[in-house]
Amino acid sequence: MAAEPPSQPAKRIVYLNRRVAFIEPHRINVRPALAAALFPLFGLALGIAAFVSIILWLDSIPFAVAMLLLVVVIVTIPLSGIGFVYTIAGANVVFEREKQSGVWQQGFLGMGVGTIELVPFWKIDQIRVEEMTHERQRGEVQEVAQLEVVVVKQSGKRLSVGDLIVPRSLVREGLADVREVAEAIAEMTGKPLVAPTVVRRRKGAPVAPPADDRREADP
Repeated sequence: MAAEPPSQPAKRIVYLNRRVAFIEPHRINVRPALAAALFPLFGLALGIAAFVSIILWLDSIPFAVAMLLLVVVIVTIPLSGIGFVYTIAGANVVFEREKQSGVWQQGFLGMGVGTIELVPFWKIDQIRVEEMTHERQRGEVQEVAQLEVVVVKQSGKRLSVGDLIVPRSLVREGLADVREVAEAIAEMTGKPLVAPTVVRRRKGAPVAPPADDRREADP
């Protein structure tokens, strides 16, 4: 009796370029990485420092400097605070099986301002994994490869889910990571997955592509 293949864990985490994909059976959440919180955290610290400076040295600092510090407080604390909260609890792209839709959220300085794209599953044509860089450009070997997961709507509009930049020598490992995210989206949406048929090494020697390179949607 043949052994059954190991089942996928209930929750998987895939690290992309400045984003992290949390893959669950009923939800795929691609959100900013915690490292993205460093910029809003710096802005928040700057605003707090300016506020403390006004309180402690208001009588001794020039009026123009006090006004400048006040502007810094008014601008940086709200924006950086919202941006910091968003990087901790916000999301860029969310696919939900129950709602049968994917949502792309707008970002500004790390903030989730609102929904910019709501895509029902039936409007999706295919899920693609593409390399945005070329192995050779102007006769020179590119040292890095940028792999991207793209959702293509029936209208032809392309929506990026996330990308991953890896050294050319690790392109196969990078492809495996982005494929994991793309395959999860394809399985949830029931749409075909289109991925590179051949991945080449840095020296140009072809290698066999991963199995099930093109999977059609279930009828």
